Formats: sequence, C-alpha cells, structure tokens
Amino acid sequence: MIYHELKLAPLSEDSRAWLAEITDEDPTFKLRRDFQPEIRPGVWQIYDGYYQINGLYPGISPFIKEYVVVKDGRMTRQVPYRQILAALDEIKAMENQRKDRLRQQISQILDTFYDQAPCQEVEEMIIQQKDEMAMADTSQELLAGLTSLLKQKDQISKRLTQFYQARHQGHDW
Repeated sequence: MIYHELKLAPLSEDSRAWLAEITDEDPTFKLRRDFQPEIRPGVWQIYDGYYQINGLYPGISPFIKEYVVVKDGRMTRQVPYRQILAALDEIKAMENQRKDRLRQQISQILDTFYDQAPCQEVEEMIIQQKDEMAMADTSQELLAGLTSLLKQKDQISKRLTQFYQARHQGHDW
C-alpha cells in the first residue's frame, strides 16, 4: 500500500498538529474521525482516503482543520464538508482496506523486533501478536493497537535486545 509521510508542525504554541482519518458517520459530530498516531515526532503516514488535517507543512498554506481527499497518492485540499458527507458510503466501504493497511503497519513493526532479537521466543511472541491482530473486527481496534505499539516500540526493542543478548551469552531469564 502506497503512503506518503506528512510532516506537520503545530499552528501555534498553544495548539497541536494532528491527522484524523474519516472512517464512518458519527451520531453527534456527523463524521467519525480516527486520530492517527505519529510514526515519529511530527510525522504521520497518509494513505488513500478521507482526512481532516490540522497543522503546518513547510512551504504551503496551513491546514486548519481542513478536509482533504487522497486518491492514488494525490491530495485534494479544501474539500467541502458536504462533499465528505456525500462520500460516506464510499468511506464506509473502505473499512476492509483500512484494516488490511493497519495490519500491515503493525506487522512491519513486529517484524523489526525479530530483526533485533532473532530467537524462537521472540518469533513465537510475534506469531501470537499477529494471531491476536487477525481477530480484530474493526479498524478502530487495530488503530488502538498500532498507537499503543508505536508508544511502546522503543521500550519493547530495548527489552528484547537485552533478552537476546543475555540469552546469547548463556544467561537464563
């Protein structure tokens, strides 16, 4: 799946930059927005889909809670709210694509853990995590998993590397 990295800075010192994917309708706000996690500080991955963006991107006019559509890797800015509402059936139909994308993102991170600590215990942990991920019913569940994994990635990497090094040196844990 093709994605672009979107680097955003806050609009002001008092605000935050964010990227929210429009995924469904919402009884209160009309549109369900799933806030995407940063893959690195100030960097988001953006795929084909419908989004609302808030933040500064270098060299272009600011995104101020702006609706955009990304199709075939190309972004259309300043999409009217009514046009997003009219596309709700298409947005809902993209759920399986969203789930596949999120599973792929999670799998890529899990696979890096094995690269850092290539041993049977880590491989089994990764297989178990992927099996649990396959049971997720919604993109929201997978997004929560991705967000949690990104927040804990450095800690997990450190613990697995320590485990592997100790194991490799003959220490038991």
